[in-house]
Amino acid sequence: MSESNEPLYSHEESIDIAAPPEVVWELVTAMERYGEWSSENQGGYWRKNADGVPYSGLVGEEFVGINRRGDQEWKALVEIVEREEGSSFAFVTGGTGLNYVCWRYVIEPQVIESSGEGTRLTEQWALRNLSPIMIEGGQAEVDRRVANAKESLAATLAGMKAEAERIAAQ
Repeated sequence: MSESNEPLYSHEESIDIAAPPEVVWELVTAMERYGEWSSENQGGYWRKNADGVPYSGLVGEEFVGINRRGDQEWKALVEIVEREEGSSFAFVTGGTGLNYVCWRYVIEPQVIESSGEGTRLTEQWALRNLSPIMIEGGQAEVDRRVANAKESLAATLAGMKAEAERIAAQ
């Protein structure tokens, strides 16, 4: 486990979207739809509470992501760690207990010349602790995971942009 609060690796990208922030927010918090946009995530499902009701994305709730890269498929538990309605949403792979990777989205209203109301969406990725697979695979595995995260982040932003603009144009 990392002893400091500084991530081992991090990456951030932003994209301008010709759609209102509330449209973008709906996509960012619809984790079961990430498979439509990500180059790695295939979607997933919300875990259920003690009464059998699926969670919906509040802080402390959990989601199981299904991921695929080439012939490899795996599931990853994530825990929602931040939710500021309409402005930021973050989750941690492995939950707060393992704290492997934090994915964070920031939504900022913005004026877009072509359409007026728009949004700047920023996605942040921070590798906080090495997973057992990364420890076993050494630096080559870490480098591969960092590259995959950057590719997935760019694909997710582009996909969310296309979907948000499609919705806003309706």
